[in-house]
Amino acid sequence: MQAWMKCAASVAVALLVGCTTAPPPRVVYHDPTTVLAIQQDSKAGKGHNHPAQIRSEVIQQVLDGIRIQSRKSFLVPSLLTGGPQFVQAFSREEQTALAPQLSRALAEARPDELVTFYRRVSTPTIGLAITSGGLFVHDQYLYVILANARTLPSEGMREGLTYEIDPVDNPLLPISRTSFRATFAPATSMVPEDERWVWPYIDQGRVVVIDLVQLGRDMRSPAPRAVP
Repeated sequence: MQAWMKCAASVAVALLVGCTTAPPPRVVYHDPTTVLAIQQDSKAGKGHNHPAQIRSEVIQQVLDGIRIQSRKSFLVPSLLTGGPQFVQAFSREEQTALAPQLSRALAEARPDELVTFYRRVSTPTIGLAITSGGLFVHDQYLYVILANARTLPSEGMREGLTYEIDPVDNPLLPISRTSFRATFAPATSMVPEDERWVWPYIDQGRVVVIDLVQLGRDMRSPAPRAVP
């Protein structure tokens, strides 16, 4: 990561979370495109339900269900469907690669910690993009914070920033604050905002809370038959 980019990201982090001193994150997995770490969560309240034993297959189901919706499409529905357009946040390859490592990290986390993930994607169509965020278990629910979803490092410049951001040192930092919101399918597994503990975050539209017990029921339920 270039020095100027690290500096810019550090400034943005300071503005976002304030000047606090915390122990450095514990990296539990990294490769040329992916970093998973466990870091202290100063907003854990009474403490998260960690260590948490969640099977890799369940984490993969969670990643498979995370959807993103452009906030522009929220205001302007699709002309073809008449409704908002949702896009899967994690590809099948990403689900397979991340699920076992996230499962292991949650099993190692302490009550005052959360797990972060960071992944760089590069394609001919979009160039370099970042997917990052974090997750933790609280009150028996799984919280997923999707800070970035294939977000370009330059997207923040559309909102007044004068530099690109690569949040490798703070995966919870959103590069763009207005580009998308996150949701989950099936919707019956997602806990409504008024029924859950609120984890303070700059954008509650990117915090998805999942009832894993209900998710298990939803996954076992047969799909409804098509009406002829």
